Amino acid sequence: MGMSFELIQNILEMHFGKRGSQVIICLVLMSFGIKNSEIRLKFGVSYDSLRRYRTELEAGNIESLFVKKGPREKSELEKYNTVIMNDFEKHPPKSLRDAQERIKNLTGLTRSLTRIRVYLLKKGLKVGQ
Repeated sequence: MGMSFELIQNILEMHFGKRGSQVIICLVLMSFGIKNSEIRLKFGVSYDSLRRYRTELEAGNIESLFVKKGPREKSELEKYNTVIMNDFEKHPPKSLRDAQERIKNLTGLTRSLTRIRVYLLKKGLKVGQ
């Protein structure tokens, strides 16, 4: 069975891509009454995705699951990247709160500590809590 499943998965991936094949497999398993927790364990799909798949399946609107979304918007902090990085190179922030405050002073943008951490990690900087 494992070999035939992998073959089916590969065929689906060729025609629908990796994400599309995952959606199809989840929908088929859901239609056969397999629980979300079992599907999640087997395929690593998030509960939010499975909930969305089930809602669309029950509504009969599975086409919406295959619509490609455009690229995500870039962070507004990217506009001020050179200003922020120049300042941080001269005087590295001691904490995330320090970075948050300095970014607000430099750009006028208020962002959560999580957003600041993600932004700095993308730039290769690791700042203490």
